[in-house]
Amino acid sequence: MLDTVQTEAIANRFFAAVEAGDLDAVVAMYAPDVRIWHSRDEADTDIEQSKELLQLFFSRVSNRRYEVVRRHVFDGGFVQEHVTHGTMADGSAMRLPVCFLCHLDATGRITRIAEYLDSSKSPLRGVVQHQAAAL
Repeated sequence: MLDTVQTEAIANRFFAAVEAGDLDAVVAMYAPDVRIWHSRDEADTDIEQSKELLQLFFSRVSNRRYEVVRRHVFDGGFVQEHVTHGTMADGSAMRLPVCFLCHLDATGRITRIAEYLDSSKSPLRGVVQHQAAAL
């Protein structure tokens, strides 16, 4: 079982990798059978689909930064409220409040993510999961 310090470190490492646009570092944190769910499309995705969406997010949003509002560690993961900030391709500012639920296995690998957000503010608004690779 992971302790609070270990879980906090995993959370910090995950969000730092996303901020940096380091797809390999993000994927390395996933368990092989990870499932990622997003409220914007209510789709359960696997690693390959997650990589497609992350690449699309990285291409559409620069200067990514997570403002952590609060984080609660529980046995087997954490839940975090944060605001995702960034710059859209047209130069406009993005501000996206998110609730992020993350489950971890005993080794600290991510087994499940559920991400809740207002889809009208999402830089991936209108993207259906199976269309992500084509965009």
